[in-house]
Amino acid sequence: MPVFMNEEEKELIQIGPATPSGEVFRRYWLPVEVSANLGGKPGSFPGFNNPLRVRVLSEDLVLFRDGSGKPSLLAEHCSHRGTSLLYGRVEENCLRCLYHGWAYDGEGNVIDTPAEPPGSNLKHTVRHPSYPCFEVAGLIFAYLGPQDKIPPFPRYEELFREDGVRLTGNGGRIQKSPAFLQTLDNVLDVWHRDILHGWFKGMPPRTTLHWGQNGEPASPLKYERSPWGAYYIYIANTPKAGVYHYHETHAVFPCVRHVGGSGKGLHWAVPIDDHTTRWFSVSFHPTVDSHPQTDVAQSLLDPRPMDGHANLPDDWVEQVGRWWNLGHPWRQGQIWEDEVAMGTQGDPAHDGFPDWERWHLGTSDRGMMLNHQLWREQIDRVREGLDPIGIIRGHAAEELIRVPAAQFHLGFDEAMRLFNMSLEDRIAEFSHATPHSAGPRVAEPTVRR
Repeated sequence: MPVFMNEEEKELIQIGPATPSGEVFRRYWLPVEVSANLGGKPGSFPGFNNPLRVRVLSEDLVLFRDGSGKPSLLAEHCSHRGTSLLYGRVEENCLRCLYHGWAYDGEGNVIDTPAEPPGSNLKHTVRHPSYPCFEVAGLIFAYLGPQDKIPPFPRYEELFREDGVRLTGNGGRIQKSPAFLQTLDNVLDVWHRDILHGWFKGMPPRTTLHWGQNGEPASPLKYERSPWGAYYIYIANTPKAGVYHYHETHAVFPCVRHVGGSGKGLHWAVPIDDHTTRWFSVSFHPTVDSHPQTDVAQSLLDPRPMDGHANLPDDWVEQVGRWWNLGHPWRQGQIWEDEVAMGTQGDPAHDGFPDWERWHLGTSDRGMMLNHQLWREQIDRVREGLDPIGIIRGHAAEELIRVPAAQFHLGFDEAMRLFNMSLEDRIAEFSHATPHSAGPRVAEPTVRR
């Protein structure tokens, strides 16, 4: 098994400007805020939440919506003398600093310096840091990289399809993890699903995923690369004899967990800084006969956020206590389990990062190893001036991106048929499936909230 060296891994997981992984992140469009948190919508002028401070990839930024409803993202501190633009005034076509009135349009141009003499050219010599924005599906995305490398916005079907219902989270889940990669490693970690999220709920071990039991062969399981990153597929036992759980989850670069179920969901784990991650979520649920499915209709009325235990106090994990406190309201679900499992890997002696040289990796870590290998490859590609994985340009960028994330309850032979399919064939098959299709492919009725 490979040995992870501390200096190599530390370089891999830092995401500030000019860091290797930071440059990889800055080649993609990333969600930076939920539209509803800023207020307003395209074509409208929002109220008191405008502007908003956002911190992404260790950069302090200010997001505002101008009089046309267009969102723009600027560096927080005024280029004149550093006052925070969070306290500036939003006008019809600009954000104006309250100190000396410097006004910035959405592209970072200084369009007014009222304290300067008439005819002053000072405003023509300054360009304030700014980043392009794109708003879709209730989220505001930004591109923080070089302008000559800006890619087309990726057209994931969950963001652009119009034949269903979209649910967007509130962006309130802030995860404390010692490095963004610890969070993304979890996406390709199959075994923690059964153990962390199964065994440790006060119930007997489920062992739905196993290496062989009761005369059965080991559960089918594989990890493979994709055009967007990597994925795993496994076939697990269920309590019902002869029925198996087909599960396919994709890690889409740079930080998306793409899952299936009664609806397909995109969950971005966006680094705030080297030690904190913010989750954004969108799920898409196709309508049946022009009506939402029953569980989706109920979800639309549910006041709880899609992003799980959002807006909790900073010490909420400590307030829950230890494993035995199963009845605590914040202990339910997977959020506390993930927070403990990932957020406690840090070592104060290593700047809060894990001590990777003490790790002992095994077969169950293959997904995590693949993730680290992919990250190193993308760092090399960006250093060479190439696009990282998943960037689509040209005419192909106009097509919807269909990622075959899925969960089905099936007979074993049907599950194995899908398991053995090529990625391309599964994309074709799943693109025609519906959540209530006839036959053996019945989607599992779960909705992530």
